[in-house]
This record gives sequence, structure tokens and C-alpha cells, in this order.
Amino acid sequence: MKPIYVIGHKNPDIDSIAAAISYKVYKQTTEKGVYIAAAASEINDEIKRLLDHLEFDYPVVVSNVGTTVEDLLDDEEFIYLSADTSLVELGNIMKNNKLKTVPVLDEKQKFLGLITIGDVAMIYLDALGTGQDIEKAPQVLRTVLDRKVSSIMKSRDLVLFEKDEKVEEARKQMISTRYRNYPVVDEDNRYLGLISRYNLLQMKRKQIILVDHNEKKQAVDGVEEAEILEIIDHHRVGDLQTTWPIFFHNEPVGSTSTLIAERFMQNRIFMATNIATLLLSGIMSDTMIYNSPTTTAKDKMIARELERISGLDSVEWGKKLYAESSRMDKQSNLELISEDLKEYVSGDTMFAISQVETIDLARFAERRQDILTTMEELCARKGYALMCLMVTDILEGGTELIVAGEKSTLVEEEFQHDHMYGGIFLKGVLSRKKQVVPVIYEMLRRHMIM
Repeated sequence: MKPIYVIGHKNPDIDSIAAAISYKVYKQTTEKGVYIAAAASEINDEIKRLLDHLEFDYPVVVSNVGTTVEDLLDDEEFIYLSADTSLVELGNIMKNNKLKTVPVLDEKQKFLGLITIGDVAMIYLDALGTGQDIEKAPQVLRTVLDRKVSSIMKSRDLVLFEKDEKVEEARKQMISTRYRNYPVVDEDNRYLGLISRYNLLQMKRKQIILVDHNEKKQAVDGVEEAEILEIIDHHRVGDLQTTWPIFFHNEPVGSTSTLIAERFMQNRIFMATNIATLLLSGIMSDTMIYNSPTTTAKDKMIARELERISGLDSVEWGKKLYAESSRMDKQSNLELISEDLKEYVSGDTMFAISQVETIDLARFAERRQDILTTMEELCARKGYALMCLMVTDILEGGTELIVAGEKSTLVEEEFQHDHMYGGIFLKGVLSRKKQVVPVIYEMLRRHMIM
């Protein structure tokens, strides 16, 4: 049975990872199937420390969910031969299992070669010759039947595919070579199965559940080729499309972890202490310890129940998370900008907003100019018309906004602002999705029609 990946957005934060891991547990508990918690890119050290503390495995990094050769394989157990199998055994195996092609593998299931029914037939025809010495047939057949698979298998001039190869490339190879079957191996040459043209017709796409996002720009690469089964999110509705209706839970709360914790509670599913702590971490992180304007009464209500299960005080736990996550001094400018960067599109205009959180905005001031230079370089490389970096101070209850790109002056004009530490300071602005993104979308819309 092929797995279903539960996966958050690129540049994963605590909420997206908490949502992926906890919802995987929920689905594995309540429904049939194999579910895997995944991340669209590498997780940072802060999240790793949290997962280590709570004794969770790291999510599997899945950088692309496009359709590959591995998706053509069926779930059936395969039959294979060892190199010392005799032709008598081979004949019985092929006959009893109605096989026309059989792989030959070593003791570690690494691929050695193939044998087809046509190869076996040619061995017999070659051995019997023209039929003039028919009285010698029993002796000839005895000699043939004593032969080993290793002496007749094909190991050269075969077309085989690695599991991560794109299906379109495999299709081209199949059309140009027209063999009956094609072996599939992994990067260590371990045999995984056979594919044929029939498998192209029956191809199954990777199945995924998206959490904490629903926009293509923020989704794992190849998402358009995957089968989206569900979406659970708390952001604005984006541009992803599905082939048929799916379960889509989108609600204006402060955290996706709130929605998943609610599912556990509504359906009375057992929640372990570490799951409760992980979900509480997601809520505290995304609501900025309840200071974000996106925070709702539901977030606080769910957090209180998670406090009861985990034995933690939510505010104190949130402060601890933020204290441990303050690592800006250890990051390069590009790392700091890219860690929580999200891309957006308005008409023909692409822009990006990144956000970092701190409890000491004054320490950030000395890096401002160098960071602005890096942002301008990133705009040129990525084609952003503008880019904003929100440096949010949890204790000050506001955000310093650094803006780059050819349309940066529009942003500076749009926001009513004070100055603090030499930069634009937006008092009371903590939320990217609620207080900054909508303003920029409306600003670009107005300038488009002017």
C-alpha cells in the first residue's frame, strides 16, 4: 500500500510541522492507510530541538511530489530467482505463476538480470537443433535442464529505470525500445519491480494532504501532478485546483494546530502528552503567544485544553519557545530572509514577504543595511517586484518593515508608520496574513487600474 503524505508549506515553521505530525497520527488512528508526516524542505534547528525534546521522529523531507517511475509500480509482491536456480525450477516457477518475465537478484535483492519466456524457448530450440538427431533428445534436454539461470539471463543491453526518474522520460524510452517489461531499481540497484506500457495507463499519482497552506507558490514542488485528498488551513484561499471535490477545512483562526487539536477533541481520539505539547507549540508560535491579531477565542479555548493534557502553562511555554528560537545572530542574511519567506502573485506582479520574530529589535538595527542589500539581490534573482521583511518584536507588540524591489516606495507610502531604531516601525502590526498581505494586494490592485 502506497503512503499518503501529510505535508506543510515550504520553509516550514513550528505550526506546519506540528500540524503534519499530529494530523498524521490522527489519520493513522481513525482511517485505513499508511500516512507519513512530511516536510517540503529541511526543518530548522529550532524545530529539531523541539521534536527531540518531545521524542518525535523528524518528518520525511519530500522536495517534489511529481509523478515518477516508482508511482507506476503496483503493490503486489514480486517473484524473483537467484543466479543458481536451475532451468527445471525456472520452468516450474514461470508455469505455476503464469509469468513471462522474471528478475534475477542476489541475496540482498540487488538486480542482476532478466529471463523471459522467449529466452527459455530459444534455449530449447537451439539445443534440439534441426531435429535430425532426435534419438539424442533426452540427453540434450537433460543437459539443458541442468543449466543455471546465471548462464542464460540477460544482464546487458537492458533498459531499466531508477525509481525517481520522471514518468515522461520513461514513456519516451518505452516507445523507442518496445520491450515487454522494464526493471525498476533504487539508487543502490535494489530491485523494486517491473513496469510496462500497461502501467502507464494505470498510473497512480502521489496522494497528499496539505496542512497550513493552500497556495501553489507555497506548496511542495510537483503539487500539480499529485492527488490532493484534503486541505486543512487557516490562511486565505489560494490557487490550487483539484480534479474532484475534497475535504477542505479552512477557518479564520490563529493556527492550523488549533483546527487539528479540535478534530482530536471532537471525535474523542486519545491525545498523548507529546502530541498535546506539539500542538500547543504550534498555537503559541503562530499566535505569537496570543499577541497576533489573528488570535481567536477558539485558539485560547483549545490551548486551555492542551494545557490540561500537557501539564504546561501556555504563556510560559510560548516564552520558552521564543527564547530558544532567537538565533538571528547565527544566521547569514540570506538564511534569515529565506527561512519563513512566502511568495504571492497579484496579476502579473510577484512579490514576497518574509517574517522573523525577536524579543530584542534593537540588536537587529546594525544588520539592516546589509540585509536590505541581500533583499535587493534576491528581488533581481527571483523576479520580485517588491519584497518585505517583517521583523516582529513580540515584547514591543509591533513590526519593523524593511522593503526592497522596484515597487518598494509604494509600500512605504501605503503604511502609516513611525520610526524606531532608524527604520519603519508599525505599532500593533504582528500578522503577515491579516495586516500586511491584504494591504499589499489592495495597493497593487489600485495601481493596476490607475
